[in-house]
Amino acid sequence: MRARPSFSLAQRPWITALDDTGRTILCSLAEVLENADRLRLGAPDPLLWGATARLLAAVAYSAGCAPADDTAYWDNITTGIDLSAAVAWVREHTEDLDLFAPGRPLFQDAALHDLAGLPEATVPVLYLDLTAASGRPLLSDHRHLHTSQPVDGRRAAELLLIQQTWAVGGRISAKTSVFGPGCNFGRSTAASGGVMWQPAGSVAELLAWRLMPVSDGPGHGHWTYTPRVAGTAEFLPDSECDGLNWMTRRVLLLPDADGMVARAMFAQGWRVTKQPGVPISVRHGSRDIVATERGKQLSAEGIASDDDVAPLLALWSTAPAGSWAHAARTAITATGQAPDVVAIGLATNNRKILHQRRIHIPGAALADLRSPDAALAVMSFRRRAARVAPSRRDDPATGTVLPPAFGSTTLLQEDFLDLTGPQQNQLLFQQASPAPSGDPVRDGVRTAALAAALTGTGDEDDDLFTEISGPPSLPSLDADDSAGRDPAYADAPGHALAVQMGRWLASPRMRPVIADLERWARDPQPDNPVIALVTRPHAPEHHQAALLTAALMAVHHRTNRRAPLYGRADLPRLMRAFGSGRNHGPAHPATRAALQVMVRTTSVDALRPHLGRLIRYSAGRRMAPRWSSLFDDLAGWDREVRARWSQLFFTAPTRRPAPPSGATSPTANDQDKDPITA
Repeated sequence: MRARPSFSLAQRPWITALDDTGRTILCSLAEVLENADRLRLGAPDPLLWGATARLLAAVAYSAGCAPADDTAYWDNITTGIDLSAAVAWVREHTEDLDLFAPGRPLFQDAALHDLAGLPEATVPVLYLDLTAASGRPLLSDHRHLHTSQPVDGRRAAELLLIQQTWAVGGRISAKTSVFGPGCNFGRSTAASGGVMWQPAGSVAELLAWRLMPVSDGPGHGHWTYTPRVAGTAEFLPDSECDGLNWMTRRVLLLPDADGMVARAMFAQGWRVTKQPGVPISVRHGSRDIVATERGKQLSAEGIASDDDVAPLLALWSTAPAGSWAHAARTAITATGQAPDVVAIGLATNNRKILHQRRIHIPGAALADLRSPDAALAVMSFRRRAARVAPSRRDDPATGTVLPPAFGSTTLLQEDFLDLTGPQQNQLLFQQASPAPSGDPVRDGVRTAALAAALTGTGDEDDDLFTEISGPPSLPSLDADDSAGRDPAYADAPGHALAVQMGRWLASPRMRPVIADLERWARDPQPDNPVIALVTRPHAPEHHQAALLTAALMAVHHRTNRRAPLYGRADLPRLMRAFGSGRNHGPAHPATRAALQVMVRTTSVDALRPHLGRLIRYSAGRRMAPRWSSLFDDLAGWDREVRARWSQLFFTAPTRRPAPPSGATSPTANDQDKDPITA
């Protein structure tokens, strides 16, 4: 009769380590702790690296290696940590660390042995492999996508450890008739979707920095799955060790006689009670989780690449008391030493794994008192730029303004750290400014976003849209394109057209002409008699622009005769006021789409239907553009004009200071005023 299979992490080699020569070796848990001074964790999988570091911390805490106070913590860092108790503990708990122990399997539920023979009680071992869920729904049935292959004890240990550390929420293929109610919807772990940071260096250095003093002591952890309090659905970890060993999944590996695992039992495990108001980085077992300033988990989705240290350095200095980052920061000040830190992230979205991150943060950056301010400057620059640009979801073509991990390399440079805040912003602006791409929409978005990132503008427009009583962003009723007083401008064709159309629109005798213009705007037939009347005073190269501008003025007037005919904003600037609710201008999808279509159009004739809709919309809301500028733009519709339209639309103007008391503020186009009607 063959003996039952056994795979104890205490004795069997399974940890990928690097010795002091850089050679890769496999070690057991006891061997790694015995040679902690000359071995480093070497797992190429970031998730496995982080999960192994956590297991080592749980073992060392359970063995009593944790410092009692800050002084002992600092001594471990400066003189070295004694891990002999951890080695002895591992050797004494060989059976507790056995994956296939019949009564107490490591991180598994032995009670599931009684259910293993039930129909549909088991799943392929592939379900434990998070890499199989990259880009697809997590925990769904992968059997039609992959062939599940049996794994040996070493690989089974890795998969189990990763699941209990990084398991992501989602539907589980578990039957309630087998595992009970609630078994088929998996909750995510504290680390999943976020970022975990661990000290780097040798295993001894890792544990010396990682084993921070815990006010109520490390307590005791569970090494096998057991039911918690009967009748309770959610729980809180009892201690630090309990939190580090928290089993989010209820698992049982089913090895064959040779120790190969082809199938397993898999369901939802312990559920953690929510703790509103308690920062995630001070909870038991989650002290190594990166938290935002509000105490929430930092999403790994925002970490752009493995070089993106900026968001992490910005949060390092704000970590709350009770978190590992705070304890390490205090130790850096007290000891004058600083560890290199490895941050591991798992980004998820809609129950899918988006990417993994492994970011190396040099200890010199953590110890430099200038780094937090520099990192905050980079993150502030990024946020201001992102606030102006549309999201990638709304507009994939223009959603990305800054390159991935922008500024992370710069903030580690000595020259950047020595600069003042405004100088840092100016340098970031110079680095972010790209060569023109030839796409007026993309160039306009980038110019607007970078201008907002540099100046801090972009949240609001100037009084161009806020002088009258009404919804925000409505334009002023001040005229700017009415006929001008100064006859010296009479030879400007745009000005002349604006003056003449104002007179025609005010004259009852010209109503048939206005009707013909409106009809031409809808259906531009070449035999329309108004064409010759409008274009006669203009040079041939201006005929098209003059006819289209006059037709749009007629459309505006006949749409809403009570609306002011003349405005002082260029049309793309005026479009920043178009929209509804809180979404106006670039934030309003339909308005943004209309602008993008127009600036990518090279034919003025093709602009007519788009301009007609925009003018009718503006008239209905008692707004009007600056007609002389519209004429000039249509007459010279080239790449430069289209790029300027894009910039005017996406860039918020700076707010002008109020004029001194008693002073008058002239309109932008006083020269367009009609000397007869003014």
